[in-house]
Amino acid sequence: MNKTLTYILILVLGFSYAQEKNITIDYTVDYIIPKKNTTQADTVSIGFDKNGRYLWTDSEYLAKDLGRSIFRGKEELLKDAEIGIILDTEKLTITLFFSSGDNEIYMNVALDAIIPIRNSNKPGETFELLSETTGDTIKVLDHEVEVYSVFPSNKPDDTIYIGFDKELKVDNTKLFDNFLSLFFAAEENSEMKALNFPNGLILNISDEGQTIIEAHKIDTNTKTITLNHSYKITE
Repeated sequence: MNKTLTYILILVLGFSYAQEKNITIDYTVDYIIPKKNTTQADTVSIGFDKNGRYLWTDSEYLAKDLGRSIFRGKEELLKDAEIGIILDTEKLTITLFFSSGDNEIYMNVALDAIIPIRNSNKPGETFELLSETTGDTIKVLDHEVEVYSVFPSNKPDDTIYIGFDKELKVDNTKLFDNFLSLFFAAEENSEMKALNFPNGLILNISDEGQTIIEAHKIDTNTKTITLNHSYKITE
């Protein structure tokens, strides 16, 4: 009996004093994502930590999309759906908060637990993800944006173009290195040895002259997100 009470006490104290964590988001960008073969577009809001550690979104579009997959046939539950997703690019974990009415979901999971790595008998290719300045600049929301070509060293024709605002500092190498390494290992059974991205907030991505994503609104007010996922039982 004493041992049981001791275990219960340890659990309650452990959950009650769960460590609180604060995350700083330096910029929040509303991006427009054009839909193929239509004049319509989706909008998604993404927050950036300038040190490249965290990405955050509270996109209403994603909240409703997740809600539809959970609460099938109950559109009334989507009206007030809210979501918060934080990607820790260093630990490669995703923290998700979702609420709709009285329904709440919390999840903290390692990406490699939900993104399976393909097993293949063939050795994967090894490459570097390179970026080179094109010398071109474009204007996005009155911001001067420098355009770079980005391509894998083993497939130099597989190029996309990314526009960076270097006045708004973001460590893109740290931001994308671990995540893209996991992505290429999972999707293409290949190893990304190195990544070289310029610093700066991404405001435009295009491919073969077609816009993939472009900034529609930029908020440079700093936000602090507090995480305190405690679980407490009282009597």
